[in-house]
Amino acid sequence: MFTSLDLLVVVSMGIIAATFLSLMLMFLLKNQKAKRVFFYIVVALGVYVSTIGFRIGITGFIEQVVLAVLAALMSVGAFVLERAAGGDGKKLRIARIIAAAALVLGIISALFI
Repeated sequence: MFTSLDLLVVVSMGIIAATFLSLMLMFLLKNQKAKRVFFYIVVALGVYVSTIGFRIGITGFIEQVVLAVLAALMSVGAFVLERAAGGDGKKLRIARIIAAAALVLGIISALFI
């Protein structure tokens, strides 16, 4: 029988596993469409995890709220940069790096602070 803490650990490990898998596939795959799909997954996970950090931190942890808002803004900025890149490989790579950093920052904000 799972307790609430056991369920929290399972969900946290699932989010971390999805993060690791999507980040690795976003950078290692050769197919551009697959890279784009995993980029969108990374952006969505970044926004989701940062909202988790925001909801946890809103009760009184201002550092956590600031990190969560920064991660959400970075995720949205990476999405906008990817859409505005117009096929420029350098801008697409920068957008992927920003999205990866935002996701890692969101994970830190939600689960480790």
